[in-house]
Amino acid sequence: MTEIRFAQPQRINLLGHFLHSLVARNLLDEKGKKTFGRMRGAIGVRASQMAVTLRFDGNVLEIHTGMDAALDAWVKGDLDTLLGVALGKSKVLPVLRGRLRVGGKIWKLLGLIRLLQVGEPS
Repeated sequence: MTEIRFAQPQRINLLGHFLHSLVARNLLDEKGKKTFGRMRGAIGVRASQMAVTLRFDGNVLEIHTGMDAALDAWVKGDLDTLLGVALGKSKVLPVLRGRLRVGGKIWKLLGLIRLLQVGEPS
């Protein structure tokens, strides 16, 4: 059974709610469930002035407000660019143009990209 929870629900920001919604939607799909189950570690996401840390541990995702110091990978950019990636626009072009910055173990972001895609679940 998969679970998504907020570490401190009373302090979560709009970005945390947005990411929660996208991941939960992708869990309706078998591919999404499989990707979710393989995710491990902490990924930081900063969009404009909002930041969250996504802590994956098998079938549990815990969303924390702010970016932790110990991250496996991170992505930073403006909210419009992150929304564009989630809506299926180019994933590489924003990085090449400097609108999105990534760091750490970048391959860990590949699973996150799959979990944030907006589309019809099968």
